[in-house]
Amino acid sequence: MFTYAWLKILDTLKKRGTRISIGELRTALDARGFHIEEDDLAGDLGKMQGFGLIESNLLLTSSGDASLGLDDSSSIGITTAGLRRLAAIVKI
Repeated sequence: MFTYAWLKILDTLKKRGTRISIGELRTALDARGFHIEEDDLAGDLGKMQGFGLIESNLLLTSSGDASLGLDDSSSIGITTAGLRRLAAIVKI
């Protein structure tokens, strides 16, 4: 499932061209009139990472599992797969 929020996130990352922090992403989305609640953003970014659309910092937990680092200084970037998906949707 691909949501409109994901499209906005990918579009923002593409426009920046480099990795940006979660705080910068929130600011950029808010400036465009698209506010996403913190819990929703965390869930969306986790799913997007799972689908290979974005790359981000991963934190290792004490159990050895990797989890998405989501503080304001964590950085994320769009992957090649994310760019392809964004281009395909924009064509539609």
